[in-house]
Amino acid sequence: MERKEMIVARTGLSRFSAAGLLGASVVLFFVTAFGAGLVSAVDAPSTADIIWFAGFLAFPLVGGLIAWHRPENRVGWLFLAVGVLQYGAAVMDGLSQHMVATHPGSVLGPLLVLVQNALFALGWVCATTYPLLLYPDGRLPTPRWRWALHATTAALAVLITSVVVTPGRVFEDDYAQNPLGVPALETVAPAVTTVTLFVLLGLTMIGMASIIVRWRRAGGADRDRLAWLALAAVVFIVTTVAGLVTDAWTPEWAGAALEGIGVAALPAATGVAVLRADLFDIAVVLDRTIVYSVLTGLVIAAYLGSFAATSTLLAPDPSRSASLLATAVVAVSLSPVKDRLMRVVDRLLFGDRSRPYQVLTHLAERLARTNALEELLRTVTDALSTMLRLPHAQVLVGAEVAAAPHMLALPLISHGRQEGTLLVGRRSGQARFDAAELELLTDLAGQIAIAVRAARLAEDLRESREHIVRAREEERLRIRRDLHDGLGPLLAAASLQVDVLADRALDAEASRLISKIKALISQSVTDVRQVVHGLRPPSLDDLGLVGVVREHATALRVAGLHVVVDCPDDLTVNSAAVEVAAYRIVTEAMTNVVRHADAGTCTVTLNLDEHRLRVEITDDGTGLASPHRDGVGLASMRERADELGGSVTVAAGHGGGTRVIALLPVPSSSAARM
Repeated sequence: MERKEMIVARTGLSRFSAAGLLGASVVLFFVTAFGAGLVSAVDAPSTADIIWFAGFLAFPLVGGLIAWHRPENRVGWLFLAVGVLQYGAAVMDGLSQHMVATHPGSVLGPLLVLVQNALFALGWVCATTYPLLLYPDGRLPTPRWRWALHATTAALAVLITSVVVTPGRVFEDDYAQNPLGVPALETVAPAVTTVTLFVLLGLTMIGMASIIVRWRRAGGADRDRLAWLALAAVVFIVTTVAGLVTDAWTPEWAGAALEGIGVAALPAATGVAVLRADLFDIAVVLDRTIVYSVLTGLVIAAYLGSFAATSTLLAPDPSRSASLLATAVVAVSLSPVKDRLMRVVDRLLFGDRSRPYQVLTHLAERLARTNALEELLRTVTDALSTMLRLPHAQVLVGAEVAAAPHMLALPLISHGRQEGTLLVGRRSGQARFDAAELELLTDLAGQIAIAVRAARLAEDLRESREHIVRAREEERLRIRRDLHDGLGPLLAAASLQVDVLADRALDAEASRLISKIKALISQSVTDVRQVVHGLRPPSLDDLGLVGVVREHATALRVAGLHVVVDCPDDLTVNSAAVEVAAYRIVTEAMTNVVRHADAGTCTVTLNLDEHRLRVEITDDGTGLASPHRDGVGLASMRERADELGGSVTVAAGHGGGTRVIALLPVPSSSAARM
């Protein structure tokens, strides 16, 4: 309860402070705008000056809103400080002029000038560098950016100090001297001031770079907040350029209004980004603003260029004719430019939706190179997101699913069966897809359905083949055990009984018959052993996969090949099919090393995780021939891996020789028992 009361009290104090700073800014603005003319020796500001100063009111107004609703966000407090500092500097300017004019010998006037400069410098970094580093949540992009914050503070302190200790006149047209100036620093202090100003400018550029870093890492709402800042930058650039272009034939207050709009753009955009980033689709507004600003600039430039050219051609009385001709030239020449620009914008916002045939063709080409179902689903997601600029695209295989309010669900139907659902998300600010785009998505869904059906059937076929192979090996294992444990002992017992019968034979004919029966039994035992060995190598049951590999490695050492076996002693494979395939692949690969590689060392590595067995055989031999063709042994290894849904890769080793890697899927314990 006490903690809750403390939070409430702290929030109330924050709001009271925000209201106080906002009120101080408003009061100082009115003092600056309407009180200057009441003080002697101070000229009253013009209408243009008042309009320009009014643009800075956006900082404390927006800062007050942010501090009221998000008191933990330092950007709001910085904007509140801008209002107090900017208008405080203006008040100090008026008071310093008054004191210097009415009290020439007083030190108060020059001191007020120094205070004005310090307040203006503080206002600059509070309006630019600091907010850029902390935008939009009041925190740095990462702790590594803390140095820029500290460097700005240090540079600001150095700047104020260098200005304070610079000796000389505080006004260029007045004899008033800086009372705090140090004569010994007459040449050093101005140089430090100049260098520090450039340092602060560089730190402001670094603050802009931090916005770029945030943009690259951001997504969703965070990217929208950054887009608002980009919109403010566009507005500032457009108003500045417009003011420069129109300055010659517009009243002074019009240029001041454009400058005021440019100044207010940053705090206004920041306020919306922090408090209501989802007000509308900022990406669309930003792109449209950029496009129409560029288009307007082209229109003006083309008009002025055409007017100047026709004025020269139609001299000496060019005004009316040149104007008409320039207008016609602009109307005719910029129409295709406008269409081209609109197509570029439409592609940036909506991708290739205006070229449905190209979208269908591109998707078909990508699907044709995709085999696995999981890879196909990723391909569809990437293709639709890229080609149509969709915020979300997903294929769900199976039964129909319900779509979220901002999503569109399209059934994937092929040969009368629903293979799944295509979910696509509407773009931000888009209430629904238009008819042409909906038709394109429907056509894409039909194409995707066919690909999903083909991939699913191929996967079902592969799984069925794997199941058959695994079942075959398990059945072979069962038959081998039955022959070894059942028929083998019976034949051995029959042979013993025949021996007993031979000892009791009464005549030679009976002895010959008994010998023949014993021979048949011995032949049957040999045949059973051959059948058992053909079904499954007995050594796998006696020694296990690791033991068999090490035994084979020992046998190859006689041929002069040093074999290193790297695998856990307790490695156990719960699938008879995988165990046999791994055994055949390893023995065939090591045999190939002896026959063809002319190697001195061979390394066999076996690793087993939850999903697969990895078998790797490397040697330091002569390596692969170029061009390389699979022989009977390699083809056999690939077939054994393919049967289980695995793969065999044969490539050159890192340090020479050859490397064979086999990846064999291992079923779960429950699946292996099925």
